[in-house]
Amino acid sequence: MSAPASPLNRPPALRLPGGWLTALVPLIWLAGLGAWVTLRWSHLPPMIPIRWNLAMGVPDFWVRRSASAVFSVMGTMGAICLAFIALAWLMLQQPPQASPGSVAAERVFRRQTAMLIVASAWFVAFWPAFSLLPLPLELFRVWTVLFAATLITGGVALVRSGFRMYRAQHGGSAGLPRAGQPDEGRWYGPFYVNRRNRSLLVPKPLGGGYLFNFANPWAWVLLAALLGTAYVLVRLRHP
Repeated sequence: MSAPASPLNRPPALRLPGGWLTALVPLIWLAGLGAWVTLRWSHLPPMIPIRWNLAMGVPDFWVRRSASAVFSVMGTMGAICLAFIALAWLMLQQPPQASPGSVAAERVFRRQTAMLIVASAWFVAFWPAFSLLPLPLELFRVWTVLFAATLITGGVALVRSGFRMYRAQHGGSAGLPRAGQPDEGRWYGPFYVNRRNRSLLVPKPLGGGYLFNFANPWAWVLLAALLGTAYVLVRLRHP
């Protein structure tokens, strides 16, 4: 595994795509939606949809209008967006992990990953609007298609940039670690721990891309956030 770049040769730190204002738009939107709901509470319908049939795009589960139901959904989406923004920021703040010749490819990979994460936060933040605003059904279908297209397009871009980063790091020697760069971490079941390099993200011992390094406490925090997000989404899908 390559050593982090020397501070004297370290390139400028990466910034969140579009800056902090762009990254915080999902939270600003949810705060504005919460204020609108508070002011227009009496105009909300007595039954509020919180689940949709993704194949047909029509609501298939409603709850009675109540402060706990409305603001729990908005708070949940806000927590998901905050976790996404934190993950994107932490990824960009990590020191370079690649060899000097592949730092540029690594930076492209990280920036594209952060862009996809922030874009996902934008889509997640808009979800409560379908419950609380009188939006047409067609808009939900457009939202679904655009979200799926963003994930697919972003995933393809990450595969391509990850492959370029891998080639830059390994010189085309697929599947083999570089000579003189032994893996300094250990696997504990599905968890990778590298106490010699306590960065949140470290390069995979084999292949391109990154691993969470569970020697860094932030990895456990983000794991808990991601598992909590998955649990909430399942509960929304199957109340």
